[in-house]
Amino acid sequence: MLKYLRLYRLILKELGPTARPLGTFGLIQLRHLLSALGRGLDHLLAPGFRRIPMDRPAFILGNPRSGTTFLHRFLLQTDELCAFELWEMLLPAITLRRSLRRVIHRLAPLSPARYHSSDAHETSLRDVETDDAMAFFHFVDGPFLWAYFWAWEDRWGSERARRVFELDRLPPRELDRLFRYLEGCWRRNMYVKGKRRILAKSSMLGAGVQSLLGRYPDARIIYMVRDPVATIPSGMSLLSSVLDRSYGIFENTRQEARARYLENLYQASVHMYRTLLRIRSESLLGPENLRVVTYPRLIRALEPTVEELLDFLEITPAPGFWKELRVQGERQRAYRSSHGYSLEKFGLTEERIRRDLAEVYEEFDLEMA
Repeated sequence: MLKYLRLYRLILKELGPTARPLGTFGLIQLRHLLSALGRGLDHLLAPGFRRIPMDRPAFILGNPRSGTTFLHRFLLQTDELCAFELWEMLLPAITLRRSLRRVIHRLAPLSPARYHSSDAHETSLRDVETDDAMAFFHFVDGPFLWAYFWAWEDRWGSERARRVFELDRLPPRELDRLFRYLEGCWRRNMYVKGKRRILAKSSMLGAGVQSLLGRYPDARIIYMVRDPVATIPSGMSLLSSVLDRSYGIFENTRQEARARYLENLYQASVHMYRTLLRIRSESLLGPENLRVVTYPRLIRALEPTVEELLDFLEITPAPGFWKELRVQGERQRAYRSSHGYSLEKFGLTEERIRRDLAEVYEEFDLEMA
């Protein structure tokens, strides 16, 4: 309860008097209650989920807006892997999903996706989303909470920020608590969908690759990397638009607070890029566990890139997948994005980004895309 009071104080400080967050907090508590009840019933009514092995779990990691969503959703078309739709993350229990599947569309007015702009990608209760959201709905903590709220008053390098962006340094008990919850949800998802392997997408777990590999030595990790000049303002635009659509926070806040918030987001983005460099330079993951994919190659050479990834993942896709791969490859080579994001709006310059992340540009063959 103390966490919610602190959040409410922060919102009041930046927005002024409002009762709107109280409704959100109430819905969160209702979700917690339903989810706990459903997960408890699973052990009585669907105990078989506990016996499903975590065989070669696959993870797509990377900074937000790096192409992770596209790759995640496309690889699911192989029909060999499973992932969560947004509503399944909100209510991961097998018993609840069986009960609500046919009526879930009626809950759209309460969906957090209603604040999400489609400029980035389509998001609804029935769309596949990042597993970071599932962790957030359960713990009300982590990168989502920090990026949307705590970053308004935090200072980069604080203990709070380090707990989010240096996951490997968390106490073993806290890491085990996180993985036990995620693993329970992953097993339930395989049970419901009749699949043998998961495909999770996360930015959060990029900060905990050593812990991830320690728990799943046979994990397959795909790390997406894209030009920071493209991803950083795009990510900031997504966050700011959600805040404005939901609580009116961003455009209407004090300039000093907004500048501090944006600087924190920028430093977090830079840190995530440097985490990938550290993984590579310290050889934390071997070739049997890691593939790095650059966004330009994914766009311009989709077919050979995906074929290499399928070999890496040890997947034999459904027959129709190869036709869809060729069609999508031709579509991408002809596509020209119309979206642009203002660096100036977020207090950034291309020169600063390229200077701060010069090693990223040296290490990877990146172009603005």
